[in-house]
Amino acid sequence: MFKFRLLLFAILSFYATILKAQNTTNLSIGAEIGLPSGNFSGISAIGTGGSIKFDLPISNQLAISLNGGFMNFFGRRNQVLMVKDLTYIPLKAGLKYYLSEGFYAEAQLGAGIPINETQKTLAIWSPGIGNIFKLRNKGLLDVGLRYEGWTGKNDNIQLLNSSNTKGFAGLRIAYALEL
Repeated sequence: MFKFRLLLFAILSFYATILKAQNTTNLSIGAEIGLPSGNFSGISAIGTGGSIKFDLPISNQLAISLNGGFMNFFGRRNQVLMVKDLTYIPLKAGLKYYLSEGFYAEAQLGAGIPINETQKTLAIWSPGIGNIFKLRNKGLLDVGLRYEGWTGKNDNIQLLNSSNTKGFAGLRIAYALEL
């Protein structure tokens, strides 16, 4: 029994040392801006939204990221064209790799769940980079820049967007807390 307790204590001590060396878990809430590119810019000029992101470290330089939010791309409107807004709830998961202190590269995959009845669920892929800045109040500022592609067919706007991928450059500015 004594050997079992000693072994358990040694394992827990080793595990605590590893956890102390890892990055901390972050929870961030932020605003998002999307600037459509390619054919997508023909039906929307800008997208805005917000998101909540959870980063769970698995090593000193690698973390799993979970991201959920809301994104609305405003449809272009003029005398001839009346495109409805594209409103989605993007749910993504991916990996975040820290290249240096605060600076990271990230890749995410997920799904875009439509709010509008006429839209379909889309596959999402997103590579990006970002930096985390420490603030005076012990919080963090997370600024990320990414390219995001939403792949899937929407029959109601096929004439205006012949591509199956709606791509945009995204900017996320978020306030993060270390948990």
